[in-house]
Amino acid sequence: MNAEHRFHNLVVPGMLVWVVLAGMLLPLTAGASDLETKIKTAYIYNFTKFIDWPADEGKSASEPFRICVIGSDPIRTTLGELTNREAKGRPIRVVRIKDPSGLSSCHLLYISRSEEAQLALILQRLQGTQVVTVSDIPQFAQRGGMISFVTDRDRVRVQINQRTAREVGVKLSAKLLEIARVVQ
Repeated sequence: MNAEHRFHNLVVPGMLVWVVLAGMLLPLTAGASDLETKIKTAYIYNFTKFIDWPADEGKSASEPFRICVIGSDPIRTTLGELTNREAKGRPIRVVRIKDPSGLSSCHLLYISRSEEAQLALILQRLQGTQVVTVSDIPQFAQRGGMISFVTDRDRVRVQINQRTAREVGVKLSAKLLEIARVVQ
């Protein structure tokens, strides 16, 4: 077992635990939207480690892992801080999507609340792709999105629509499912 593999086996699960604890122990207060945004960004970064995209198997390590944002949301700025990090041994690229025709090139798509009126159209355009969708739009997971951020008692929680994940063809790790509320 090489040093990098040992590092991922020891540190990555610890990072997920930190994110969960931060979401549970650090209540969000008025004016704490920066903290909420950072917690969501940490979750998204860790989603890249606990979700497998079978279509990516065998891809070159130089091909970027694309995290995309559609709409206007403060998370776009903090997600930008993930550039120069790696996901699955590949460099992360954070991309703002303006034209829905570019959605299928994403691995993970954050759908901003500003796009709620277009949600059905966005999800329809993603049918047949392995794009993981994430949002804090109310009832997102129940409306066909895959991962929803929900604020519950001033804490960021995660809901996962496991049926959507199966239909998309991505594999969610048991560790990710342990921290989430599974919805249909």
